[in-house]
Amino acid sequence: MIDLENSDFISSIYNLSQTNRSFISISGKSGTGKTTLVLQLVSFILTSEKPYESSCVWIQASELFPKKRLLSLFKTSPDKIKYLLQNIFVYPVKKPFSNNREQSAFFNDLGTLLLPPNVKFMVIDNISHHLRFAVSLNSDMKRRAILFDQFFNSQLFPLIMRCLRENIVLLLIHEVSFNPGLGRTQPFFNKLYSRIQSVSITLSKNFKSNIKVMEIDCGEKSEVRKLNYEIGDSGILRL
Repeated sequence: MIDLENSDFISSIYNLSQTNRSFISISGKSGTGKTTLVLQLVSFILTSEKPYESSCVWIQASELFPKKRLLSLFKTSPDKIKYLLQNIFVYPVKKPFSNNREQSAFFNDLGTLLLPPNVKFMVIDNISHHLRFAVSLNSDMKRRAILFDQFFNSQLFPLIMRCLRENIVLLLIHEVSFNPGLGRTQPFFNKLYSRIQSVSITLSKNFKSNIKVMEIDCGEKSEVRKLNYEIGDSGILRL
């Protein structure tokens, strides 16, 4: 369980993924700091101890890799910036996928793709965007079901299994939608992702203030923990 009294909550979140042998799912509306949190987590762990040896695969599925944010987070540590820029491997190299077809072709091969050495993290930002659009174009429920099954069985599940075998922490960044029954936002296709155990982190914000709330859920039997935070030049700051 994460120790919310520990100011070093970034490393605590990482430890959760190791303890639970599961991936980390991060969701929230625009402006809540989803990508900042993931970038901060990855960068902190990769450069926490010298010599720096580990790397990250960052898949810019629909969002560009936040290079400017990385430079801002580590502006006082040029050695860390240099290492991170050389050891965070971005795919596709030039720009995010244009559509679900491009993304599917990449993910179909990702389970067996030769990865860079010493990969500790794999990030997918934003994994739901193109699938959501492809599903919206199909009014046929059978066709929608086929898209879901293809995504889960041929792309997501083999990738998760590979990450488990190779001890790679998988971080999925999601768009959200509002669930009126629960009175809260959830990741798009929440039922699809709920098939597999994950550490679920939900970010939300109060429109009347700059204070934001992070909810951390490790599964059915664990207590959902909450902490307040804000986003500064140095990233996510616990309040």
